[in-house]
Amino acid sequence: MLRSLTFLLAVAGLLAGCDGTRDDEFVSLLVVSASLGAGEPLPPVQLSRTSPLLDRYDPEAVAVGGARIVVTRLAADGTDEATYLYGPGPVAGTYVRPDTPDAVLPGRAYRLDVAVEGQTLRAVTTVPATVEVVEGPADRVVYGVGQGPELRIRLTSTPGRQSAFVASTRARAPADFVAVSVGGETRYRSVPDPDRFLPVPLYQRFLDCEPEGGGTILCEGNPLENAVTGTSPVINEDSYIKLGDGTALVQVPFLAFGFYGPYRVSLVSVDDALQTFVQTQAIQGGGATLSPGEIPNVTTNVEGGLGVFGSYSRVAVETTIVQP
Repeated sequence: MLRSLTFLLAVAGLLAGCDGTRDDEFVSLLVVSASLGAGEPLPPVQLSRTSPLLDRYDPEAVAVGGARIVVTRLAADGTDEATYLYGPGPVAGTYVRPDTPDAVLPGRAYRLDVAVEGQTLRAVTTVPATVEVVEGPADRVVYGVGQGPELRIRLTSTPGRQSAFVASTRARAPADFVAVSVGGETRYRSVPDPDRFLPVPLYQRFLDCEPEGGGTILCEGNPLENAVTGTSPVINEDSYIKLGDGTALVQVPFLAFGFYGPYRVSLVSVDDALQTFVQTQAIQGGGATLSPGEIPNVTTNVEGGLGVFGSYSRVAVETTIVQP
């Protein structure tokens, strides 16, 4: 998500150092983070506490141990169908799934219950249906022609909501860059290689790259740290091109592609919790015109604390972005 949603959901780190109240009013809150993937094993659960705004963020200091954590799969009538008790993991504040062959089921609801230090947290997620790609993107997509690579998917729905997607991309053959000193400052020069590909013009401008001749470019920022992966905004149902046969085209915007060359593209169907988290995170992350007092808090679906207990279903395809 997206870069993998597993990484996007570092909620504990995002929230643990940021509370929005004055220190003399500060009340530490529990923060929980977990994201269930359809067809995947039950994921780890992270548990921490918020800390005052000006405190240095220390993952070990805010980690919470000694919790009883249970994930329950619900039957269609809302009763408990299967219960999974978690135990402490190798990292402080992380709890791991039991040794079970059970995979997360698409279209089913799961409940998280946390009890620690006399406090309880609860959250419920309904896992999106499996994403079925009827037709993948073209093998070669010309950068800047159209809106972006198109995937034809079969329309599915989760009761009570429209489906929504996030696309994550990863360049499979980006050019190598080496650090060089220019005028006493570090710059990044591409290494010529006919089998590797340079960043697209948009990212070259963003990273202040200049051509040097001989097919090399010199950049102020490191493209390997900033442009190899990409994530689209949430693509909701209003953005689909419905074809009238139960399928629709989903377009992955070119903004998600930082390099030319072959790509792995993941289309991730997200639940309500992840959709609202991604959208509010984008505002929190900057770039908005809102003043600090107008920026909304990160949305949470957790009762009794903060964080996200969400779910997703994903599928991956491949394509190649070529120069116009």
